[in-house]
Amino acid sequence: MQFVNIYLSMILLFAVGLSATPLLRHNLKLANIFAHGIATLGSLAAVLCASFIFVEGPQAFSIPVSLPFLEFSVRVDYLAAYFLAIIGIAGAAASIYAFDYGREYFGRRFMVMAELYLTFLLAMILVVTISHIFAFIVVWEVMSVASFLLVGQEYSRPANTKAAYLYLVMTHVGTAFITIAFLLLWKTSGSMDFAALTGWRGDEWTRNAIFICSLIGFGTKAGVIPVHIWLPKAHPAAPTHVSALMSGVMLKTAIYGMCRFYLEFLGTGPVWWGELILLLAIVSAVLGVLYAMMEHDIKSLLAYSSVENIGIILLGIGAGMVFMSRGLSSFAVLAWSAALFHVLNHAIFKSLLFFGAGAVVNATHTRDIEHHGGLIKAMPYTAIFFLAGAAAISALPPLNGFVSEWLIFQSLLILPEALSGVAGKLSAALLISLLGLTSALAAACFVKAFGVVFLAKPRSVSAAEAHEAPCLMLGSMGFLAIMCLGIGFIAPWLRVMLQSILIPFLSAEAVDNMVGAKWYLLGAQSGSAAGGLSLPLLGAVFVVGLVFAMALYRVCGCKNRLSGETWTCGIVPAARMEYTATGFSGPIRRAFGKILRPRTETVINRNISPYSGRRVIFEVHITHVFDELVYQPLNRYIVKLSRFMKEIQTGSVQLYVGYIMVVTIAVLIWSTRW
Repeated sequence: MQFVNIYLSMILLFAVGLSATPLLRHNLKLANIFAHGIATLGSLAAVLCASFIFVEGPQAFSIPVSLPFLEFSVRVDYLAAYFLAIIGIAGAAASIYAFDYGREYFGRRFMVMAELYLTFLLAMILVVTISHIFAFIVVWEVMSVASFLLVGQEYSRPANTKAAYLYLVMTHVGTAFITIAFLLLWKTSGSMDFAALTGWRGDEWTRNAIFICSLIGFGTKAGVIPVHIWLPKAHPAAPTHVSALMSGVMLKTAIYGMCRFYLEFLGTGPVWWGELILLLAIVSAVLGVLYAMMEHDIKSLLAYSSVENIGIILLGIGAGMVFMSRGLSSFAVLAWSAALFHVLNHAIFKSLLFFGAGAVVNATHTRDIEHHGGLIKAMPYTAIFFLAGAAAISALPPLNGFVSEWLIFQSLLILPEALSGVAGKLSAALLISLLGLTSALAAACFVKAFGVVFLAKPRSVSAAEAHEAPCLMLGSMGFLAIMCLGIGFIAPWLRVMLQSILIPFLSAEAVDNMVGAKWYLLGAQSGSAAGGLSLPLLGAVFVVGLVFAMALYRVCGCKNRLSGETWTCGIVPAARMEYTATGFSGPIRRAFGKILRPRTETVINRNISPYSGRRVIFEVHITHVFDELVYQPLNRYIVKLSRFMKEIQTGSVQLYVGYIMVVTIAVLIWSTRW
């Protein structure tokens, strides 16, 4: 009963926010404080609900609804509580960030944005707690429509409107496949309640069809290549705090759906299920980070990076499904734990990076990093927090991103034991090497992002006149930066939470084996000698060393400082002498030219006078394989077909009657077998 009160109070908070915010439309400052204050409290209530589950155990209740096929049935087990906690943490940080960031939208449909933001947060909370098929699809659709409208918040920009409608089309394609998967479950089980679908067993064809439909449906929402085309366009178009939630949290609702289907509903399946997910995962990881490396739009760069990280999460899920198929339950626990751990880590550091990007865009009024530079002097705190997020997403120890990627590496190192034949062993080795390549490219990508944005000299007037972000925006970034470091330190203790999540789906003995293993150690073995280094110990040594170095500098450091320009052979360095983002990514672009297929354009503007010089504009464009080879031809075919249909729709009633007569005669002939 206590949980029911907490849960309903959380829903009531959002309901009050949605109903009362419009009443404050004449006082935008008060509306901003009220709407985002309610969002913060509702997100903290979600964290409280999740904490209650981990202390008291799973909870469930139902509220009768007098509508056909609809039942407000709530079941929060450990898996739902884990995702609920992630939504609550990221939602609270985004809402606090929006106190200051939301002022940018005063006079620009702010009230609409505030209402949609509350709806979006509430819908994500309901998605991971509702346990009824029809209700799940309803709240899933509400989440999709609310995020679509938020993407189109600045509809006056044609690119934003186009991105919003592309997202709407793709998300409804995904919803259609999810609905088919649920309908197949309902038809064969006779129930719409999630609890009744646990351990469902059907014929092989139906199981395979449900697997494929759920993979396409949830994969589209997660941004898995090749159904990712909406993500790099939609996420940059949305307001920054919404972009952070879409990339850091909304994508994880699709991962939640996959966990429900593959751990609970379908359970252990054939090996090819896991192998297919591994293939899609590694393609998403490698191509996602390559495209991110080529981007100059800071928010598009982060969006493509989300494609990469979804691929890394799916590597853990795919490996776990392969291990389940082979009966290697202990290894399956390790792989699923790694995937779930990276879900949390990505939500934290990707939200942090989007917050940093939003602060930079607000200060410079451009998303093109080629017009940034030197911002570390004007925005030192934003630079520090962005650097923390960049280090975490690059999997540098002792930050949180390292722990989960290390676990996924361990899962892939064991994968050859589950894949039979020489081809299987080689495929597992290839996955390991490609994941290593992905990690290296991710580090290079964020070296480029941080270096070009924050270091050297300003490349534009707006960058030179930039200012630090307001305190609440900095507070949200600081909180998430501390979490990036803190989660890395407490990783060994988080195994208890992972154990609680996986016990209902995998054998308790396998879970105990995983928990007993010191998977959080960096181990090494040579002959009879073996050793390990604890991540908490490594982090403690790092912190002590940093404090000691700072104290030593304070005591013995140089007291006299001379400031001057960097020595460049007597020439004062200028912004035009800096390394550009295009130049930084050049070696990677050439090394992967067969995949990226870059095209260069050089435009030379010559003046009439030969003494005034010339201006050279150099642009590089890359080929997005699936966009240009699959979706653009498909788009042209659909447009061509539409034009043909338009030609036969002349508006003539006589012609339409003729069409009906022809079809009727054809059906009569076919039915009578003349």
